[in-house]
Amino acid sequence: MSNPNSAGSSALDRLAAKGLLPANRPSVGIAPGLQLRTLGESYRGALLGTAIGDALGRPVEGRSPVEIRQRFGRLTDFVPWRDWKAGPKGTVTDDTQMTMCVAECLLECDGRVNPVDLAERLIAWLPVGRGKGRACVEAVNALTAGVPWHEAGVASAGNGAAMRAAPVGLAHIRNLDTLRRDAALSAAVTHADPMAVSSAVAHGWLVARLAATPGGSLDPVALVADLCSAISDLSDPGAPERGWQHRPDKTSAPVRLVDRLAEVPRWLGASPEAASEWFYCGAFVLESLPMALWHFLSAPEDPEEAVVNAVMAGHDADTVASMTGAYAGAYLGDLSFPSRWSGADLEFTDELRDLADRLLVLADNEAGS
Repeated sequence: MSNPNSAGSSALDRLAAKGLLPANRPSVGIAPGLQLRTLGESYRGALLGTAIGDALGRPVEGRSPVEIRQRFGRLTDFVPWRDWKAGPKGTVTDDTQMTMCVAECLLECDGRVNPVDLAERLIAWLPVGRGKGRACVEAVNALTAGVPWHEAGVASAGNGAAMRAAPVGLAHIRNLDTLRRDAALSAAVTHADPMAVSSAVAHGWLVARLAATPGGSLDPVALVADLCSAISDLSDPGAPERGWQHRPDKTSAPVRLVDRLAEVPRWLGASPEAASEWFYCGAFVLESLPMALWHFLSAPEDPEEAVVNAVMAGHDADTVASMTGAYAGAYLGDLSFPSRWSGADLEFTDELRDLADRLLVLADNEAGS
């Protein structure tokens, strides 16, 4: 299947009219002049990190930090599912499953997100999906019933669009415009919401930028400033924060994702409890994406610390830890994770490495052309 033009220009025009498709913005790319062939560990780290955080956080999804500590202490190892007898202990959920769908779509469709192809993959995914979010289920049920991909998406700013966008960043590490457009298309199939689109672009951009950043050289303030520049023109009108009536210093005024992300650097150095109180870590992407970025930037040279802290914060722990793991792995590579996380105890280890290696070839070919 070919590139998104086969999806129909009228469908794309309707997306743009709804603020779900970014305008073209001439750019020099995220990492001009970068030798992509050197980035194998970072590509594998981004996808393995996605699965590691997902699998580690799976048993505590929906629990509070207090409940997690009481039940598990400090959770640093995969916990087998109920009645487990053999196979990998670290089993993943929809975060990783849908990330693999996006990667396979890119690889099958000449390096572009074709929403028709992605919709077919999500239809096939639904019966075997784990931990499925409401918006994704509703949208994929509509797709299954024959609703066109550009009409099936739900008006939801949940994190289901962002959490699967890492492959888009890896595929388009040298082309910001293509990254923005493909991330938006990957989101709109299920999430017809401008903030969800902005979050998918942000997650893909972060993975790409961190893969291109040598270990030990990260400037958190510059990273966040450049991220905000990459998404500042998107059509996200903002939304009120959850529970603003009961939380200190919150109001009903809409908050844009880009503005909440811009606050992350000033919270570095705060305790995880204080940061969680401000950002929160639920499935609302205004909460979970900034929270994941905060966890990573609080321990950028220590992937284990970053991912475990994300898990211990609870609530939507698998998704926040999954995104945190993607950032840590992209930045320091797959070998930076403890071997107990990245070996046979992690589900889909070989498949994820293979997808990462093929995405690197894809990106290198795009750069060469």
